Amino acid sequence: MTSTGAPILGLDMSQDMHVHSTFSDGASTIADNVAHAASMGLTRFCSVDHVRADTSWVPDFVSAVRQAASLAPLQVFAGVEAKLLDRSGTLDLPADRDGIDYVFIADHQVPLADGPHHPASVRADLKAGRLQSGTVVASLVEATIGALEAHPGSVIAHLFSILPKLGLSEADVSGELVGRLASAALRTGAILEISERWRCPSLQVALAFHDYGVPIVCSTDSHRTATIGRYDYVTHVHEGLRGRR
Repeated sequence: MTSTGAPILGLDMSQDMHVHSTFSDGASTIADNVAHAASMGLTRFCSVDHVRADTSWVPDFVSAVRQAASLAPLQVFAGVEAKLLDRSGTLDLPADRDGIDYVFIADHQVPLADGPHHPASVRADLKAGRLQSGTVVASLVEATIGALEAHPGSVIAHLFSILPKLGLSEADVSGELVGRLASAALRTGAILEISERWRCPSLQVALAFHDYGVPIVCSTDSHRTATIGRYDYVTHVHEGLRGRR
């Protein structure tokens, strides 16, 4: 699937574009995950695992994805998930990404000017007044935009999932910042993920990206086969997007 082929009005509920395997922190192999997705009648599937700059198993991962794809009656893609490292949008990515279809941009830590900060420490700094919520939110948005520009065609994974860990919410993100991010996503050919596991982003944010014409996909962010392709929150967003017509 390419960004231009992804559904915009509503979501393709026969896809799961973010499932982890034993290559990182998933409980099942890629082959088992793909076989389960096929048994559920899914038509698109992306195997995604966490990487760092020193990750050396990407070639083996790609080979395993391609092998599973050759035996499956659905489209199967290979993705790597990397965390934002700083406000400029640097990602914790290995140099060897041959065969990777999608880079997933993740907000696992807070990307400030001097590097990534653990959510607990940022929450403490916010509470003590050493950091302001506006600074943190702006840094997160700027970092994501920087990563999109450096890696066109990426997927924005579980957007704003880090905010509750900081004692913040999407209410702390201005419409202007959401608009800037959506505009950057459109400009760079990015895709917005609606995440079942993290129940984000909100329908309001999804609608903003929709109005800019950004492709939107659904995912479970599953770490075990039992939850692949099973949606509740994503169904809610799907219905909201369909109602936009």
